[in-house]
Amino acid sequence: MLEGIRLIELGNAWAGPYAARMLADLGAEVIKVEAPRRPDLVRFSVYLDNDPGETPWERGAHYQKFSRNKKSCVIDLANPRGKELFLQLLARSDIFLENNTPRVREQLGLDQQTLKAAAPKLITISMPGFGDSGPYRNYLAYGITVEGFSGLSSVTGYGDGTPPIRSAVPYGDPVAAVYGAIASLAALRARRVNGAGAHVELSQHEALTSMLPDLLIRAQVEGKDPSPDGNRDSMVYVFQDAFSCKGEDEWVVLTIEQESQWAALAECVGAPALVENRDSAQARDAVARWAASRSRFEAARELQARGIAAAPVLSPREMMSHEQTEVLRLYEDVPHPLYRTLPYSRVPLHIRDRSTAPDEHAPLFGEHNRYVFQELLGLNDDEVARLYADGVTAERPEMA
Repeated sequence: MLEGIRLIELGNAWAGPYAARMLADLGAEVIKVEAPRRPDLVRFSVYLDNDPGETPWERGAHYQKFSRNKKSCVIDLANPRGKELFLQLLARSDIFLENNTPRVREQLGLDQQTLKAAAPKLITISMPGFGDSGPYRNYLAYGITVEGFSGLSSVTGYGDGTPPIRSAVPYGDPVAAVYGAIASLAALRARRVNGAGAHVELSQHEALTSMLPDLLIRAQVEGKDPSPDGNRDSMVYVFQDAFSCKGEDEWVVLTIEQESQWAALAECVGAPALVENRDSAQARDAVARWAASRSRFEAARELQARGIAAAPVLSPREMMSHEQTEVLRLYEDVPHPLYRTLPYSRVPLHIRDRSTAPDEHAPLFGEHNRYVFQELLGLNDDEVARLYADGVTAERPEMA
């Protein structure tokens, strides 16, 4: 779908790399640029089989997930020759996507004036943690810090005096990544119409805040900040919670949206008198006793049969092997040159007559150096050899 589009990624961790990977999955050529002495930090995170091996920078599980279908080129942007080559590469590309602080961009000399002079039609997607302006512009940002500043952390937990609880998934990263992919597509569409490049500033803080309208509306309507309420959401739903089922650590989750569904639940658990008493401890006890007598799968099936949204709580491994996941073909096996074949999740899109399956492993460090320097930039063998000799590029991180 995006064949013929080239994107240069100067990203770290999750937000920027994931945005670029979504576009790579849709057919764009994505070239991930890393520095010889500063590889992407997730190359060294959560090793495959808990074994760093002899080349740990090639075994980071997060890196495998976020960099599939990409190419890898190593360029030292602090080196004048490296920066020169990087700007030439941008001039041959459509999109430049990065998620650094403004300070890093300024230190590298990648201001908009320089970028526009090198590549007038280039689309730049900048994804700093807290924006390009304001007192927090150069603050470092990770998932938990963005969660805290957005207001999300203030409502995690159960309101029993315990500290805020970190979300299991650092939502600031993937939410910003989705916006980054959307912004890239929108800017490409605009360029097709007006022929001009664009600079899109997309802060991770703003992205996550835009996904929390209920918290902000409650604060405005009630005139006070909402408090943590665990699994419950009385503002939107009639009733919802997680209940323990028969077996060790088995749970079912359910949501009641309408009064008629509450009546169906009361009848299902054998306590029709609870129809008028849903907010009481007695009502929850009745549901809890009913759930405890069934497996999570039995409980979910019975509730769904009565028109009630319910599902068993699965572990990640259970989800990956579940028949529903297999029917959707969510995971595809892709060979890896230094490791066994790895299962990669597909793009969650089913497009008729088009494959959205991952087909390329996450690239090895500097695996496509010669493709970039010789095929795209036209350097000869001696010039490429000089880049290696001068430390402008490498095929092993120099920190290793």
